[in-house]
Amino acid sequence: MTDTRWNGEPCKARRITAVVTDDARFPLYCARDLVGTRRSVVEVEYGGETFYLDDEDGSGWNKVTHGGSPRWAHSSITIAPDSIQPRGQLADPDKPCLHENFDALVAVARITASDTDPTPVAYNANVTVQCADCGEPFRWTGLRAGVSHREPMCNIDETELHAPLRPASADPDFGLGLPGFAVTFRGPDTPNGTGQPLTTEQ
Repeated sequence: MTDTRWNGEPCKARRITAVVTDDARFPLYCARDLVGTRRSVVEVEYGGETFYLDDEDGSGWNKVTHGGSPRWAHSSITIAPDSIQPRGQLADPDKPCLHENFDALVAVARITASDTDPTPVAYNANVTVQCADCGEPFRWTGLRAGVSHREPMCNIDETELHAPLRPASADPDFGLGLPGFAVTFRGPDTPNGTGQPLTTEQ
């Protein structure tokens, strides 16, 4: 079972589909143009309340599976409770998931010259992919662990891609002068192995 949290605390969450309804409490309600349509939604039970997150792009599920912190953006949505339907259930729970549907999240980091200088000097896209049906994360193949502004890399458990990028109008060497690091594992174990000691290379 996938661990789900809100504000770092355990919560109950499930992926559903439901029909969007209007919410007169918010004049700038983000889903007003979606009223009457069926959407992928995450239902969250936390602190004695039940609320709903839009999950059409996978952001709702990523929110609750990454601790529910403000770092992971989400869009709240209002739904018709009688329209709730289960989503992504396996036909036979005794068989392995076929991984036919996916949630992907891309978070772009904007790196500035300093705390006082807002000039962007680099950008980095962090990408995670998981099965939308069973929640299993996918690992990136053939990448070194670490962060680089010259080449794509991944985190230690290979579940998050770290890819440098630049505006189309920027020079080809944009961001290349910034430092990064790589992780070197000691022994024969792979990054997703048994936790052998490791060193970092600047």
